[in-house]
Amino acid sequence: MVFLNALQSMLSITLLSLIGYMLAWKGWIAKEVEIFIPRFVTQIVIPPYLMVSVVEHFSHDQFVQLIVESAIPFASLVISFFAFIAIGRVMGMDRKHLGLAATGAATSNTIFIGIPVNNALFGPAAISPLLLYFLANTTFFWTVGNWAIAREGTHDGHRLSTREILGHLFSPPLMGTLTGIVLLMTGIPLPRFVTDTCNMLGSLGSPLALIFVGVILRRVDWKAAHMGKDIVLTVLGRILLTPLVTIGVILLMPIDISELTTQVYVIQAGLPSMTNIALISAFYGADKEFGSVFVCATSIVGMISVPLWMTGISMIM
Repeated sequence: MVFLNALQSMLSITLLSLIGYMLAWKGWIAKEVEIFIPRFVTQIVIPPYLMVSVVEHFSHDQFVQLIVESAIPFASLVISFFAFIAIGRVMGMDRKHLGLAATGAATSNTIFIGIPVNNALFGPAAISPLLLYFLANTTFFWTVGNWAIAREGTHDGHRLSTREILGHLFSPPLMGTLTGIVLLMTGIPLPRFVTDTCNMLGSLGSPLALIFVGVILRRVDWKAAHMGKDIVLTVLGRILLTPLVTIGVILLMPIDISELTTQVYVIQAGLPSMTNIALISAFYGADKEFGSVFVCATSIVGMISVPLWMTGISMIM
């Protein structure tokens, strides 16, 4: 029953992505629109939604405990990254994209895919653990992940400065979250018209993000894509290794978390990879073809792996 419910939620998500695929196939999505959608979602829609979510779903008294709980996703990201590096070396992965692969295996798409999946599977009540995972995921990607991909780049002139790294780290979604934390800690109330506007904007985020995923899948040249051993290994790292590591960290760390938080952490750990993997690998002159194919492959595989993980954690947790 859990599997069927999760599968239906993922099928709804898949249908929205299919709409994006068909729109791109019909030529309705111009290049300007393709550029507009991710900018609009990440810079206009998501930040105020996350800000209001913090205020509405956190309380001042429980905030310290929630910060303690964020140690779990931080630990799982670090362990998954270095575990995959070790596995990749043992399996003979090409060193030219090992750091890129390890970053992709460890980090997940907590915004474009994470929010729609979270809302579909758990509802608004699960936004708190999602925000904690998002904070850990974003911080890790733009520090350790950015460094690992940059080392494999061939563009000597393309090195992000400290200022640029901080600019990506403190992205609009993260700034929206931090703004919500400030409002929460200071007790400053938001007028109803502001919260209503932010929530209405937030309702646009999931469908637009999923439509954009479909557009990206349409743009991939699958005939030219090389689905070799390294891609398969990295996809397994994303949908299998990192969720297993997360479960291990939850069981071993002396931090008590709710069943809902456990489920959210594991599902977030097994989502498709961040789309920024493809963008950053191209920027640095790393193996951008590997990054693009990997992102799309995890997006497809995630449609069935997420219901399987939802069923699994419901049985063992």
